[in-house]
Order: sequence, then structure tokens, then C-alpha cells
Amino acid sequence: MSSEPILSYSESIDIRASVSDVWKLVTDMERYGEWSSENTGGYWRKNADGVPGTGEIGDEFVGINRRDGEEWKALVEIVERQEGQSFGFITGGLAMNLISWRYLITPNEDGVTLSEHWDLLNLSPMMIENGQPEIDKRAANAKESIGATLKAMKITAES
Repeated sequence: MSSEPILSYSESIDIRASVSDVWKLVTDMERYGEWSSENTGGYWRKNADGVPGTGEIGDEFVGINRRDGEEWKALVEIVERQEGQSFGFITGGLAMNLISWRYLITPNEDGVTLSEHWDLLNLSPMMIENGQPEIDKRAANAKESIGATLKAMKITAES
């Protein structure tokens, strides 16, 4: 487990909406396909009791992603949830600890500032196999997707 991220990127956007309205969007992972340029949706995995997750810490979500004609699934585990403030998940779950995705909601004069943070914590098998070009591609995809997601969430929250 890496102590410092290999790569990091974050972006923020001001949204004229309430904290609770933006919080509902950030935590509704099944809707990410409406906003992301890469994620097309997904589903909550069932826990040990056979009940699908809802976004609580420890719940797992399988995201379905598509880019450049390729489609893949990515398991994420919810690792942070402070109501109305922060929501975070780890690609590969805590077991693989590959990428941290984190949203922060900060009230401002006109609504909120929504920030999305991306930290590459450990290299995936594909990144190790394909080297720096794969790492660069994944970082560029994340950067583009974060911008698209934040802008689309803003439009949804303000409408």
C-alpha cells in the first residue's frame, strides 16, 4: 500500500444548489453514467446478508465504463462518507487500493463548491504490463472525465 499517491489530480466547480441537492447526486453512483464521459452506470454488489449496498462505508459498487470502443467493469469500495461533506471510494477496493476518488462539498455564498479528487495509489496489472503510456492514458482519461462529470453534475443540480 502506497503512502503517497503516484499521481494526483483535482478540479472544482461552483454550483448554485443546496448542499443536500449536490450530496444526493454525488452519492447516487447508479446515475454517474448520466454525467461521466467514461462511466456508463453500474450496480451495487450484495453484502454478506444478500442485500445490495446503498453507499455506506464498506459497500461495493461495480462501475461499467466505456471509452474508445472498449468496455470494462471496475469494482469500487466506499471508504469515506461524511454526510453533506465528503464521499470517497477506492478502485479495486481496499484489497487492491488502486485509485482513490473523492468528492468534497463546501458551502459558499451562492451554493456550494464541489471538488473531485483523483489519486493513483498503486499501479494496476495493466499499468505494470504496459508501462508509462498506460499510466499517462489513464491519467488523461481521469482528468477529462472529472471535468465532464463536474460540469454535468452542475447542470443537473441547477436545473
